[in-house]
Amino acid sequence: MPTNRKSFHEYPKNNREPEIYVPSFFLEVPFDRQILQAEVRPLPKDKGFFTVSINHTFLAHIHKVGSEWMDFIGGKNEVYQAVGKKIDEHVNSMNL
Repeated sequence: MPTNRKSFHEYPKNNREPEIYVPSFFLEVPFDRQILQAEVRPLPKDKGFFTVSINHTFLAHIHKVGSEWMDFIGGKNEVYQAVGKKIDEHVNSMNL
């Protein structure tokens, strides 16, 4: 006769916070003698992270550590810095 056993895995509960949609904003980023069209979307569950797409192509999830912008594994490059600078300007203009 089968017996009931306690599950090994805990299943998600229904009382999780609902996911909040935060709209994207668009930036023109000067880089290497051209203007990149960046779509930036804040990630509400991961505070401080932004999803960045350049010219409709996914670039990375970036965040600011100290004074430098990097992706989630710590990678840094010039594009992240240029986009991050524009994100800072946008966020500062919104808080005024």
